[in-house]
Amino acid sequence: MQKPKTMNTNLTQNEIEILTTVANCQSEDGFSEYTSVDSDSEKGTLGSLVKKQLIYNCYSEIEESYMYCLTEEGVNACNELAISTKHIQFFN
Repeated sequence: MQKPKTMNTNLTQNEIEILTTVANCQSEDGFSEYTSVDSDSEKGTLGSLVKKQLIYNCYSEIEESYMYCLTEEGVNACNELAISTKHIQFFN
């Protein structure tokens, strides 16, 4: 039986830190207080997490506007990394 691949082996320390910040800023499904990007480095890390489908920009239709939230895969990665998501209200 093959061992399942874990997300945390595929994330850099910067990605883990930003993923933690996104999780901490999100209060409900589709709403987050992560609404600004302060540096090119942060923008690059966010882009990497989007590409890995762990987060998404809820404001993707509005140019130069940001509100980053976790995807289902992002929530799973947080759980694997022991990043709390219990405070986030999901509407399923």
